Amino acid sequence: MTVQLAQLNSMSNIFYYPGPVNVQYQVAVNNPTDQQITLRRLDLRTEGFGAYALRTTGTPMNVKIAPKSTATFTISAWGRASGGYIASTEPVSLFATAYFAAPSGTFVKLVHENAWQP
Repeated sequence: MTVQLAQLNSMSNIFYYPGPVNVQYQVAVNNPTDQQITLRRLDLRTEGFGAYALRTTGTPMNVKIAPKSTATFTISAWGRASGGYIASTEPVSLFATAYFAAPSGTFVKLVHENAWQP
């Protein structure tokens, strides 16, 4: 089971001014098992310094991933840009907690990705 996150709107100029920003991510969930799984919730957060910081609210979901397949979708999250020329290009340490349900029970997958700004 893998969960990958990729920041879609990676133009650093949207992080140049301090304040609220909407950040979009492409999420890809790979299911190598023989049973269907369902992504029930995805929590995103950032740690440390970076171009922006996300709020720590969870997103309820109901994404079904068929056996031996990959599901790809887009999500949006609100954050706050640090602002400034140097800060707008800093990488962001992104952490995700994905909550799944399967016929065999529930489980959690932890993910860490770095979102690099151009």
